[in-house]
Amino acid sequence: MFFFLITVILTQSTMCEYDKRIIMTLKYSKYRVKPTIVNGEPAYEGQVPYLVSLKQEYKKINANTSLWDNLCGGSIIGEYRVLTAAHCFEGNNFYYAHNPKRLRLVAGELKNELKHSGETETTNKIQWRKIDSVVLHADFLFPSNDIALVFVEEPWNFYLNADFIIPASKTKNYQNTCKSAGFGKVGHRSKDGVSPILLLAPIRVLTLKQCSIYWEMTMNSFICTDSTVTDVAMGDSGGPLACKRTGDPVEKPGRSVLVGVVSGKNFDKTTLYTRVSEYHDWIERNPAIKLNIQYYILVLFIILIYLLFY
Repeated sequence: MFFFLITVILTQSTMCEYDKRIIMTLKYSKYRVKPTIVNGEPAYEGQVPYLVSLKQEYKKINANTSLWDNLCGGSIIGEYRVLTAAHCFEGNNFYYAHNPKRLRLVAGELKNELKHSGETETTNKIQWRKIDSVVLHADFLFPSNDIALVFVEEPWNFYLNADFIIPASKTKNYQNTCKSAGFGKVGHRSKDGVSPILLLAPIRVLTLKQCSIYWEMTMNSFICTDSTVTDVAMGDSGGPLACKRTGDPVEKPGRSVLVGVVSGKNFDKTTLYTRVSEYHDWIERNPAIKLNIQYYILVLFIILIYLLFY
């Protein structure tokens, strides 16, 4: 039995009056969504194993094969969980919602456009997964609380080209250069083309104080980055901002920490990422297990048997 569901989990509201100005400035900017990498370098296999591409089918080739291209990015944070941006599931300027049943998550692939059946598959290089359910933050109103959890039907197999990244747990000023990865357009202009391969770029993160000064408001739930050299543009929202030497207690030696989720851009200000540490409790409240209706049916069946015979 299969069902596809966008679930909204009730959480305490975190949006304040100041955030409404962010919403107004970004919501009516054509660059408010779908960022990707500008002046990035091609990524190699295994360099960002936690990154996944949320693919959409855009052309049917035959009964068993379609062309798929990138809609958004995301980060594997557990066997069944991917962290991404909530606005990835709203399309055409927020007039409709993307149906998760028609989307796929792909890990380990360096190419943007792919020919595939869309069925679940695991090879020694790439993994395709269907979506089981999506949890949007209950107070999502772009760009505030622009965060979502995606649960896959089958678990990820962790190896060289697919691995998880640990979400940040403490609010920090990230002093070192971080990195962001993605597909999509390689510039901010409408005539700029889409990258056929995965790109990786170093990103300089501004301090929380600098971010608040730029926006003239408290920016606790956002990360701002400097876009003078490398940046994100149109094409890959939901992707990771990953840092090392963060001082976060969850960081492991040699591994990056997921500190931000690509959200939006405004040329008058800075590029914005959702600050992952601000949503640590929300992420933890959504368990790292697959949300599967068959499990609940089995539990009910066991209870029924118990009541009938005992």
